[in-house]
Amino acid sequence: MAGLIQVAVCTANMPRTIRTLVEVFGFSSAGGRPRWGEFAARLQELPSGDDTSVMLWWMLGRQEFVHIELFHHINPPQRPRPAGWRPSDLGWVRYGITVSDFDAVLERLSAAGESTLTDPVIVDGARRVCFRESGSDVIVEIIEETEETAVPGVRPGPAVSYAAVSVSDLEVARRQIREVFGFAEIASDALHRPEHEALWGLEGARRTCAVFQAGDVLLEVMEYEIPEPKAPHPDAPLSDQGFMNVAMGYRDRDELLRAREASERLAIRSTAGMPAVSGGFYLRLVDNLSVEMLLVPEQFASSYGFEPQELAPPGSPYVRT
Repeated sequence: MAGLIQVAVCTANMPRTIRTLVEVFGFSSAGGRPRWGEFAARLQELPSGDDTSVMLWWMLGRQEFVHIELFHHINPPQRPRPAGWRPSDLGWVRYGITVSDFDAVLERLSAAGESTLTDPVIVDGARRVCFRESGSDVIVEIIEETEETAVPGVRPGPAVSYAAVSVSDLEVARRQIREVFGFAEIASDALHRPEHEALWGLEGARRTCAVFQAGDVLLEVMEYEIPEPKAPHPDAPLSDQGFMNVAMGYRDRDELLRAREASERLAIRSTAGMPAVSGGFYLRLVDNLSVEMLLVPEQFASSYGFEPQELAPPGSPYVRT
């Protein structure tokens, strides 16, 4: 069964974003690597061809098969988020992190020079607040852990709790998510109610919503009426600053093949062929929305950023003390 295993963002300042995730939230490094050449360009549909060059890094919390992936594209050069962007605009718009030390996280966030968008609010007994991470310009919701909001894991640390997307047609998105990924829909207010739109600056917004159980992470799909969502420029590359996409993860190739066949029946476009052993391809769903389909058998976990690695050897002067 597939699960939402990755939140991928493009940051203009990778060291700052890594530092925020490590020192403010307590994520662990899972290493990183450069990517270059024609295949990288074809996978992400970039105009730079064989001259493509990009650096990526992975950050791990408590979940076994969930991480945050950070990109910084050198060629094509990363472009900043368009002025006037709002979290109702079409595409991936925000994600949530559940923490057990809410007060300490807010103290560290302030010390790191980041500001919350509002004061914390209480939602079903747990405090929540959002900030716009400086490097990626992505809205991140911080959720206080309680018995009701707890996310299971295999090690200490924070958890990626949800990813949210704005679409132009909720019914089309519902069908694609059910038929391709097989996710079950749960209560539409399982994460947020309309009044919580104020947390990310959309007080008074009118929208419909569907929420899916996507493994250990929830998937929230919004169709906004007010404010009217803007579509990204049709030529906007995935290398632009912001929330690039999410990945759906598979351990078994046959399950991934079944998902690909379901996507083909719905005429959903793919950017690459089926991986033979491991790896992936991107699908383009409603509104040209990017979703990576990633095959990671357990023996390849480290190669794809699902096992922690030290940022520097113990005793190194690069280790922060």
